[in-house]
Amino acid sequence: MANVENLEKRLIDLIDEESSFAIALTGEWGIGKTRFWNDFYEENHINLGVNKYSYVSLFGIDSIEALKFEIALSTHETTQKKDYLSGLKGIFKKSLDAIDLPKLEGAGVSLSLGKGLISSAITSLIGDTLVCIDDIERLSKNLDIKDVMGLVNHLSLEKNCKVVVILHEGKADKKFREYKEKVFDEVLVLDDSLSIIKDKISDVDTFPIYEKFYQTMGVRNLRFYQRVQKIYQEIIKHSSDLSELSKEEILRQILIIKLVNDIPKVLDVDMKELETYFSEDGLDDRLDIFLKSDDEALKPPVRTKKDDVEKKLSKFYPNFRMEGWAKIIIELITNIDVDHEKFESLLEQDLITEQNLENDRENKNLMAEYRNLDSDQSFNQRLFDNIKDRIDREAFPNLSLYYNILEKNGSPELAKKFEELVKQYIEDKVKKGPSEWFIGDYYLRIPVPPDIFYKFLLQTISNQKKGLALNTDASTLSEIFMRFCKHGNDSEDFFEAIQN
Repeated sequence: MANVENLEKRLIDLIDEESSFAIALTGEWGIGKTRFWNDFYEENHINLGVNKYSYVSLFGIDSIEALKFEIALSTHETTQKKDYLSGLKGIFKKSLDAIDLPKLEGAGVSLSLGKGLISSAITSLIGDTLVCIDDIERLSKNLDIKDVMGLVNHLSLEKNCKVVVILHEGKADKKFREYKEKVFDEVLVLDDSLSIIKDKISDVDTFPIYEKFYQTMGVRNLRFYQRVQKIYQEIIKHSSDLSELSKEEILRQILIIKLVNDIPKVLDVDMKELETYFSEDGLDDRLDIFLKSDDEALKPPVRTKKDDVEKKLSKFYPNFRMEGWAKIIIELITNIDVDHEKFESLLEQDLITEQNLENDRENKNLMAEYRNLDSDQSFNQRLFDNIKDRIDREAFPNLSLYYNILEKNGSPELAKKFEELVKQYIEDKVKKGPSEWFIGDYYLRIPVPPDIFYKFLLQTISNQKKGLALNTDASTLSEIFMRFCKHGNDSEDFFEAIQN
C-alpha cells in the first residue's frame, strides 16, 4: 500500500525501465485513482521514456474490437499533455459509425471492407506505447474480462507496451482476481489521497480541517471532499466578512452533515437522527449526572445510539451541535437552495462570531477536562472566567451545572460569585417587561427541582407581576396579549397577568 508520493516514485521507476510491463492500480471506490493517474501523466509526460500514450475508459465499450479501436484512436505523442486531436478523431469515429461499409459497391464488385478490418489495421500500428485502461469494474456485460486480460497481456508481451489498468478491485469481476497473478507484473494500491485533497480541493487555511476529518473519520472518497468544498465555497463567497474561526466552524459542520447525508454507514445515523440528537433545542443528557444525587450518579449509565455517535464524532468535533449555519447547510444539501432571508440574517447578526467561537471552544475543552478528571488547580478560575461571559447564551440547566461544578470542585466563593451574576442577569431580563416572563424562554424544559436559579426566576417574575397590578396601562396589556398570540401554550401566565 502506498500514498501518492510513493506511488509516483514507483511508477517513474517502472516506466523508465526498457522492458514492457502490465500493472494494476487499485484503491477504494472514489479515492481518486483516475485523478492521481491523470495528474501523474500531466506532470511527468515529457520524461517518461516512451513516445506514445493512450488512455481509454471501458465505460460504454461493448466489444474487444471497440476497445482496440479506442486505444488506437486515442494514441498520441507523450510530448503533449493531452490528445489535442481528440475532437477530430471523435468526428472520424462518428463518421465511421454512420457508414454502412459492407453495402458499398464499385464497378459491380461488392466490397467486403468492414469497420472491424479498419480497426484491425489501425490497432496493428500500436506498439511501444504507454496504455492506461480505466474503469474495469464498469465492464459491459457484452465484453468478457478474459478478452480484456488477453489484450492487456498481448500489448505487454507482443507489442512492447507498458500497460496500466485502473480499477476498484473489490468491485471488479471475480474473474479479474483469477487473471491478476498471470497477467500483472505488479499491483499498486493507492490508500492515501490526502495530498490530492491538499493540491486540488483545499487551501492552506482549510487543509488542517480536511486532514483531521480524513484521518479521524476514515473517509477517502475524493468526490465527497469535492462536494463538501462546493457547498463551503457557495456559503463563504457571500460572506467575505466572516472571521476565519467562523469559516472553520462552517466547514466542520458541512463535513459532518454531508457525511451523514452521503455516507450514513460511517456514523450509523441518518439525517433525521442527527437533527434529533444534536439539535440546538436539545439538552445534553450527559450533563444531568451533575444534577443527580450521589447514589444516582454512581449508577453505570446505559449507552445509547446517541452516545455511540457522539463518541465517533468526538475524534473530529467534540460536543458537535447543529446550530447557527447548520440549517443553511442542510438546505443547500437537501434543497440545493437556501432561504436567502435566513442567510442574510445570519450574516448580519454573525451568530458565530470569532469571540463566541473562541469562548465555545474553550468551554468544550474545559468540560472535557473536567469529565476526564484531568483538571489542575487553575481549572475553577478558568471555568469561571469562561462561563461569566456566556450567561446570556446558555440554557439555565447548564448554568446550574456550572454552579454545581464550582461548588463541588472546591470553589464555593467562585460559585457564589457566579450565582450573583446569574441572578443579576435574571433581574435585568425580567425588569424589561412581560415579554421576559415566560419560563420556557429560560428552560428548554421545566427542570426537576432543586435548581438554584429556577425558584429565583419564579420569585422575580412574581414580584414583577405584582408591580404590574399597580401600574397597568393599555400598552402593557397589548404587549401581554401579543405575546400570548405568539406563544399560546403560555396561557396560564397570560390569564394570570390579565387577572392581575
